[in-house]
Amino acid sequence: MFLTDEDYKSVCDDFEFEQLQAHTDIRKQAEKAAMEKISSYTRDRYDMKKAFAQKGDCRNAMLVDCAVNIALYILVHRLPGDMGSERRDQMYEDSIKWLKDVQASKATPDLPRYISDDGDTDSHNPVRFGSGLDKVGSCTW
Repeated sequence: MFLTDEDYKSVCDDFEFEQLQAHTDIRKQAEKAAMEKISSYTRDRYDMKKAFAQKGDCRNAMLVDCAVNIALYILVHRLPGDMGSERRDQMYEDSIKWLKDVQASKATPDLPRYISDDGDTDSHNPVRFGSGLDKVGSCTW
């Protein structure tokens, strides 16, 4: 998977980390859900399969941070008494804000660009430049 134990250790205390280790199947499901949530904001512009395939220092640090925060947000409700949920809520909201900034091109992470089969690098962008007359009978807007 994209995330490692070390990624969690940097934001979890020992008790939280023990709980994560005790339920690795649930953690893997939460990580998959986090990666899908991230992809829902970024896949139109970035190749998320390539981004999530990166290992070690080749991974984008903000992407790792967001994935951990979102996975922990999903998992925190499984801990006794929702321990740390207020802190996780804020970290989750910060991650979603960054993803929205990426989606709106206010932030430009160092991620592999999405390239469609015809070589287009921004095929889902609704704003197009040009006259629209390059194809008879069609408009690019």
